[in-house]
Amino acid sequence: MVRRGIRGRKKNSDANFQNKGVTQNYILSEVNKANKELFEYYKRQGLIAEDEWESFISSLRDELPTSFRVQRCNKEAEALISLMTERYFGAMREQNDEEVHVPEPLPWYPFAYQMNMSRTAVRSQPVLKNFHNFLVTEAELGNISRQEAVSMIPPLLLDVKSHHKVLDACAAPGSKTMQIIEMMHEDSDTPSGLVVANDVDNSRCYLLVRQALKRMPTSNCVVINEDAAFMPTFTFNKDAPERILFDRVLCDVICSGDGTFRKNPELWRSWSPQKAIGLHKLQANIARRCLQLLAVDGLMVYSTCSLNPIEDEAVIAEMLRLGNGSIELVDVSDRLPQLKRSPGVSSWKVFDKDMTEYKSPDEVPEAMKKSLVPSMFPPTDEEKQGFHLERCFRILPHMQNTGGFFVAVLRKTHPISAQTPTRFCSAPPIKRRKTFKEDPFVFLKEDDERWKEIAEYYGILNSFPYKNLLGRTNEVDKKRTLYFVSDAVKEFLICNQDKVKVINAGLRMFGRVETKFKQCRFRMSQDGVRTILPFLTKRVVEVDAEDLLKILLSNEEHENYPREKLKCNEKLDAIDFGSVVLVTTRN
Repeated sequence: MVRRGIRGRKKNSDANFQNKGVTQNYILSEVNKANKELFEYYKRQGLIAEDEWESFISSLRDELPTSFRVQRCNKEAEALISLMTERYFGAMREQNDEEVHVPEPLPWYPFAYQMNMSRTAVRSQPVLKNFHNFLVTEAELGNISRQEAVSMIPPLLLDVKSHHKVLDACAAPGSKTMQIIEMMHEDSDTPSGLVVANDVDNSRCYLLVRQALKRMPTSNCVVINEDAAFMPTFTFNKDAPERILFDRVLCDVICSGDGTFRKNPELWRSWSPQKAIGLHKLQANIARRCLQLLAVDGLMVYSTCSLNPIEDEAVIAEMLRLGNGSIELVDVSDRLPQLKRSPGVSSWKVFDKDMTEYKSPDEVPEAMKKSLVPSMFPPTDEEKQGFHLERCFRILPHMQNTGGFFVAVLRKTHPISAQTPTRFCSAPPIKRRKTFKEDPFVFLKEDDERWKEIAEYYGILNSFPYKNLLGRTNEVDKKRTLYFVSDAVKEFLICNQDKVKVINAGLRMFGRVETKFKQCRFRMSQDGVRTILPFLTKRVVEVDAEDLLKILLSNEEHENYPREKLKCNEKLDAIDFGSVVLVTTRN
């Protein structure tokens, strides 16, 4: 995960070295795609075979291909792929234009595609205008996620199930969070699991809500704003608190981002060894805290978009060292068999910002011991045998025409201490930028007048769990929106909202109408229709596909189709003014 910086840290602090001033649409011709320090650093590290070096550098200089995936839990996924293939891919082939590349399926991820054109190129090609509009529209609807190919890997290896409690520790902007939610819903429309999506940056938390939860509404996710390295202990059961330990943790940490040269060309100017040095302790602190929050037998995926062993294997080695037999690296070489990868390394070199090499912590000058810490150095020969760092893997850009990435899957085999080792915890907590105080989450009570009004108007069955509805204020008259959350999210909010900053939870179910409409002040929200539909006995109209298509197309043209010509006209006439759910069966 690469960012422009973290609010609240000093201007030149460790966490703010990364990616300053980078813009996705930078004019590539203005950048000299060469960096002597970078070339020397990675040649001396020996991560890239000599006969692959030119291919590696050439790949870094090329623009990143466009990739996207279709949401697999979407019931219309196969129909969407069929439409996309026939209408758009076919039209591209007919153009017979050398500059237009037809998307190809990713061999290691069903429902995912990559086309050998950058996003800028796709936008600028007139013949691809309709396809680009299609991608943008479907992404806004949550049917497609426009996501870098290598970024799709970590959630795949988490193996999320519908009942799992999952922590996404550094979640913004949210593409991986969407994947996790998607996987949780694959086997069940009403999963019992919980997703806690966290980010340290307040503004990026709202980006996460917009980019992920607005496009993929779910009652199973809560977004919080905390420093992942110092995450509080969460609990369930307020009367007899029980510590929450997560079945799955995604630890996609902040990094120098030197695997992202293809989309962040400014890195050619700004890259230096100091970036990884400045971030190592923060990354290790985040990983350590995530492992403490992981349940025994649970899985944690640690990932970066950096190729640097200081940010990658060195952090994993320190986690195994601190785990003292309670943490193991999982061999995932049989997973995603068509994904080309390079195994992790057990030896690497440690350089200072001037490219001076130090072979052990003892060689580091006293003045530099705070920056070049022991955990940056390779494991001892004895440690190497037990660590199995070859079970990590690195994606090199030239292997499969992607960005660069590092992934490690860890399993917790025994409980570990929640105490922080004093030699290790040297990165201070990130100071929270002053922001407005979030409104509290207040659940509906049994005698709530609003619910009586809503239930009567929509004919909602008594079996609907209305006590899982909440507003964002204690003042009844000011509650404009009612959100619905799962049992797990409800329990999380009741027990933890006083100790963490909660940004968002659940899906929008009802919104208050700002008119003097006497029958019911609340209309249904599209986000919550699928959830509440089985409980509705009123204001539901079954229409055939032909009628629904006429209604939808008339709205597009801003001209209402004459209602009297619809087959469902009599059914609609029988319902008074207000929200109504139209249901059709696809033929």
